Amino acid sequence: MTSNSSGLKQEIESFKQFTCKLSDKINSVDDLWRDNNYTSLQSQIGELAKVSRTVIENGEKACSATNGFFAVSNEDVR
Repeated sequence: MTSNSSGLKQEIESFKQFTCKLSDKINSVDDLWRDNNYTSLQSQIGELAKVSRTVIENGEKACSATNGFFAVSNEDVR
């Protein structure tokens, strides 16, 4: 099934993978670093994750709306 929003879906998936990978990498060094800079970085990554989740959710809604729009526009209206 080809989707009118497939390009956007791919970008959303890439963004999701990037943010997960970034968060995983920061958390993986938790045992090595224990200073104020690391704590600040970890907090900022947490905030980025929250905002990223909103971006992903809104992107998925946009994909759904785009597909719905094209479904309606392709209907044979007579």
